[in-house]
Amino acid sequence: MKKMLLLGLLAVCGSAAAETVLFDPADGRRYVGDEFDARAAKQVLYQDRPCKLPLVNAKDMREYTSPVTYPSKACWGRLIGGDVVVVYDNGETMRLPEAAFVTATVNKSGSARVIKSVYKRP
Repeated sequence: MKKMLLLGLLAVCGSAAAETVLFDPADGRRYVGDEFDARAAKQVLYQDRPCKLPLVNAKDMREYTSPVTYPSKACWGRLIGGDVVVVYDNGETMRLPEAAFVTATVNKSGSARVIKSVYKRP
């Protein structure tokens, strides 16, 4: 019984450590269940990290990073119609379709697993 309780607690703790993000699968299509190195992502839209920029609507936005572009701070938010907007710390903005991203969970080791994708396996 104690072993079952310990295994259950480990499972809950392990899933609590995962972070949910939107990724740009720029290197090809990603399907539900696919695993990949999250550090290789071109754009990352964090679902749970708050926006840290002094923006008017920062309370409704989340953190955004793009390791392949120039290092800057940015935030993103959802727009009506299915798009997202990214606002950079220099004031520039970029509008993208949310469907261009896949949703994944990332664990502390940097491994990501796709949990939602518009792509269907052939």
